[in-house]
Amino acid sequence: MNNNNTNNGNNNNQNTLLENNHDDQNDSQNRGQQNQNEGQRFQNGQLLTFVKVRFPGNAKSFAFLIGKRKIAYGQKVVAMSDRGMAVGYVNSFPYQIPYHSDMGPIKSISKVATDRDLELQREHYKKEKEFESRCKIYIEKHALDMNLTHVEFTHFGKKCVFYFTAPARIDFRYLVRDLVNDLKIRIELRQISVRDRAAAIGGIGPCGLQLCCSSFLTKYGSVGVKMAKNQDLTLNFSKLNGVCGQLKCCLSYEDDVYSQKRSILPPVGEYIKLINGEFGRVEKIQILEEVFDMITEQGVRKRYVGAYFKSLAPDDFRMPDFEHISDETSIIVGLEELKQKEIKHREDEKIKIMNEKTDYAEHVFQNLFGQQSLKEIFVN
Repeated sequence: MNNNNTNNGNNNNQNTLLENNHDDQNDSQNRGQQNQNEGQRFQNGQLLTFVKVRFPGNAKSFAFLIGKRKIAYGQKVVAMSDRGMAVGYVNSFPYQIPYHSDMGPIKSISKVATDRDLELQREHYKKEKEFESRCKIYIEKHALDMNLTHVEFTHFGKKCVFYFTAPARIDFRYLVRDLVNDLKIRIELRQISVRDRAAAIGGIGPCGLQLCCSSFLTKYGSVGVKMAKNQDLTLNFSKLNGVCGQLKCCLSYEDDVYSQKRSILPPVGEYIKLINGEFGRVEKIQILEEVFDMITEQGVRKRYVGAYFKSLAPDDFRMPDFEHISDETSIIVGLEELKQKEIKHREDEKIKIMNEKTDYAEHVFQNLFGQQSLKEIFVN
């Protein structure tokens, strides 16, 4: 059974599909008409002032046009969300972007929320908690393997959406029947992931800040154990998992940097050849420092910068057996050379920037004072 939309019987389902198709056609026509109207209202390049508005139970914010109205950060407003007209709060300062025809439909804030709007929101919140308690009773009655996360009113309280998590698809036909008979309202049961639940409810992460998924991330969840291994993190899932019980989304933030640094370092355990002609076996790498430890053919453990790695050793290369291995990792081979190259590179960049500035100044003065150069002007 579809876990997204439910109604009372097959006839109602067919009617709902027809209504949805009709609504989609109307929405497409309205969007086309709206784009045409916006093309008449705004000109390409015209600066428009927007704010971001977030609605309860929604993981992301939406941009709304405010024009010349004064809207403060944190102010409650009434606007059209993706689930109908609702009360939300402004969670950004006003910002301006130039208009272009590819921006799509531009939504405006309907009004600043009044005391009556806030009172209705509080009443809906009380009903949501009441309906949540009733739904949990029916879930226990039918012994369904599902976890109700939260309840949300949409369409000015005409529709009630029940969000839940479950390990598999759930047959909740009898649950729907009991809820409709008891609540006397149009309902919808929607299955979400544990990440969506954390994003909708919100919370504080182990870092002490608001959850990324409920604050600024628009796409989340593309995190795997491979990323933790790539960063040499201990596979302790009590540390790696977030409040949702899944791998933390922030594991992906630095994964590109670790991958780039690994690409210039040799693989651990391989026999390699260095740029100075030495052969040996890689024992350990330090990714952030971009250095690696290697046991040479002479039985000496040394530490090299990543730039010393040239290639893998030939297949017929064999390391001799050592009774004793001396340790010289206190000195990083090639570090001074690398520092000198970086200093020279910075000096070259500095000279290049200064020359560009001088050429620009010469060009400006020649435009202002004819063919005279900057040096001639100061001399005269």
